[in-house]
Amino acid sequence: MKITGQGPVSWNQVRAAYEQPAGVKGQGRVDKAPLSADTVQLSAGSQLIRELKARLEEVNDTRAGRVEAIRAALAAGTYNVSLEEVAGAILKEMGR
Repeated sequence: MKITGQGPVSWNQVRAAYEQPAGVKGQGRVDKAPLSADTVQLSAGSQLIRELKARLEEVNDTRAGRVEAIRAALAAGTYNVSLEEVAGAILKEMGR
């Protein structure tokens, strides 16, 4: 039995066929429609998560600044809190 056809296919021919974008043949484009840019549309939940992360970073930055100020005052021996403020914070936390 004799098989006729193209014969063996080289690896370079296969690779070249897969590297071409779909709808493209040779050097010119098959369809003449203008190219459109890719777009991404985020869901409402995704947008909410991004906003919450941004707010959390702002809070953490503010908090880090406060912590550093307290550390510096403690190191300098100038950090003082009144007993009334501590008692008020405890009662507020207890819901009274």
